[in-house]
Amino acid sequence: MNKNDQNKAVSSLDKKLEKEAAANKKVNEIYAKDPELHGKSRIQVRAQEIGLALLAVVIGSLGTIGIMLPNGLTFGGITGISRIIQKLTGINYSLTYYVLAMIVLVIVWIFLGFKEVRKIILMSLSYPTVQLLLEMNHVVLIESDDLFLVAVFCGVVLGISNGLTFKAGFSSGGTDSLAKVIKYRWLPHLGINDITFAINALIVLVNAFVFGLQIALYAVIIIFVSMRVGEAVMFGFSDKIVELDIIPGDADALADFIMNELGRGVSSIEVTGEYTGDRRKQLKILCSPRESFLIKRHLAKEDPKSFVSVISIKSVWGRGRGFSDIRSLDN
Repeated sequence: MNKNDQNKAVSSLDKKLEKEAAANKKVNEIYAKDPELHGKSRIQVRAQEIGLALLAVVIGSLGTIGIMLPNGLTFGGITGISRIIQKLTGINYSLTYYVLAMIVLVIVWIFLGFKEVRKIILMSLSYPTVQLLLEMNHVVLIESDDLFLVAVFCGVVLGISNGLTFKAGFSSGGTDSLAKVIKYRWLPHLGINDITFAINALIVLVNAFVFGLQIALYAVIIIFVSMRVGEAVMFGFSDKIVELDIIPGDADALADFIMNELGRGVSSIEVTGEYTGDRRKQLKILCSPRESFLIKRHLAKEDPKSFVSVISIKSVWGRGRGFSDIRSLDN
């Protein structure tokens, strides 16, 4: 590629970046002015949340009825308890799940009130309903002798379902809800995650006696994979966030570019270089990878002696584009 072609390519890239920067700025301004609804109506936001939750229900039900049951596997939570009852009594799995989900719903209502019930009522009603419909129609997605691969795939499917559920702002209405009751009523010094782990560990242990140690170990694999995939859905598939710590030559000019051109907020602190003794202003920005690239290109042109460190952020709880609303977290 000759020099003219390189210049054309750079110019084309600059124009593309300028266009994307303008679009990003507009979105960031919307998030800043309306951090709760992001420019949408409350009905639109709620409809999206319910739609996402129902998608999670369908995916999770397919994982349980279409993969787990045909291969004789089990799981933790209400699913694991239902499988134990099904194995010992022969009662239909989905009907058992339905009854247990309603019991949990009533317990949460009694001890935590209707505010908590609203978070689980959709899943408590829709999940067993969809499972029952799939089971009545004998839906089977995978049936294989290679139970390890089946367990991994089942964990992936259930993880996607769990991740979408929490992204939508709902709770599954299973052992996590029971853990919340136990924490707030009897064990306030323990974390919800610790109590949930203890409950699921006990359920898996009982499964080991009912189904055998091998099936219980496969249940552990399903739980582990589903947790990892669920985290990826909640954090990895959303807008990624990076933290930029910048020591620029002209901090005010850079802050002006970031706030006015990109529409992002900036924090600053004064730092001292121990070798030179120089005192300079350091800027801290939380932004998307694309916006960090725009900042890099700006510095390359306007302030090439700047010092920048880039840190990958798993999640940010607060108000801003790509951030998680801190009010939606239960623990």
